[in-house]
Amino acid sequence: MAARIKHIVAKCMISGMMVLLLSGCATVKEMNLNHKYENSKGWFKDQWQTMGAKFQSDDDKASALEPYSKNSKYVVYRTQWSYETLPGIAEWFTGDAKYWNQLAQANPKLNPERIHANAPILIPAKLVKKKTAPTEAFAAKHRVHFFVHQVRWRGETLSLIAKWYTGHYGNWKALARANPSLNPNHIVLGNRIHIPPQMMKTKKRLPRKVVARTLPGYFAHTVTKTDEKLADIAKWYTGDASNQKAIAGANPDIDPDFLLIGNEIYIPSTFLVTHQPMDRQSIQKNTKVTQKRSQSEAASPAPKQKKMMLFGPKQFQAN
Repeated sequence: MAARIKHIVAKCMISGMMVLLLSGCATVKEMNLNHKYENSKGWFKDQWQTMGAKFQSDDDKASALEPYSKNSKYVVYRTQWSYETLPGIAEWFTGDAKYWNQLAQANPKLNPERIHANAPILIPAKLVKKKTAPTEAFAAKHRVHFFVHQVRWRGETLSLIAKWYTGHYGNWKALARANPSLNPNHIVLGNRIHIPPQMMKTKKRLPRKVVARTLPGYFAHTVTKTDEKLADIAKWYTGDASNQKAIAGANPDIDPDFLLIGNEIYIPSTFLVTHQPMDRQSIQKNTKVTQKRSQSEAASPAPKQKKMMLFGPKQFQAN
């Protein structure tokens, strides 16, 4: 408000000066003092441009700083994103990141490694060289130690990502604040989501089967025996043992050659032909039949080849 009043007063003064100057110019013209008239006009033009530039830089540009209190030596900046850092704030407002230590001293209760969005930061007024708010691109450059998750599977949501990496669905709001350019209601393939390190419970990548559980066509087989084979699982649920490669690709966190009890094998719905649990007796019976057939084929002697009779002109010995 004070700045606006000063702006209005300055405009009134300039208007008064213009009136006096114009009236003075008329007198000067009458007195034929053309040289003084030209000098005074140039002086007025310079003053107008100087004052205009001054008021534009102070008032027309939005200031991100506000006084801490009356006659205080500090100004206050409220962070816009949860990934802003004290070195980044210091570099933006003071021109040098080395002043972050002074910002830390001015904010002793602040955790420099975990600054929330809209957190008030005290900055010594004598260090300030810029008053406008930092741009998102500048703040993002100072994002440090953030884990990046890239959306790879259809059906991923911000709440599911929050649950997997942080342990709570409700942390999606914090992830949304840490990724202001992201639409939290419309996650698409290829989106890169930055996760604050202090919130993380695991760095293990979100597997496809976890996402698939939220989809209507999800189906999974749980391994209950140590001798289960992925080929048998593929044969039972998809009708073709060769689909084991596709199933292995859908379960990248599982060793296809060494299944463990408790492993949950996700079966893509595009390959699924039955939802009936795998019948191990049928699998073992088919396996035994196949083995017997192979053994019988190996044990049976090869059929004897008949001696081929050659036909054609016979050769006679000469007498």
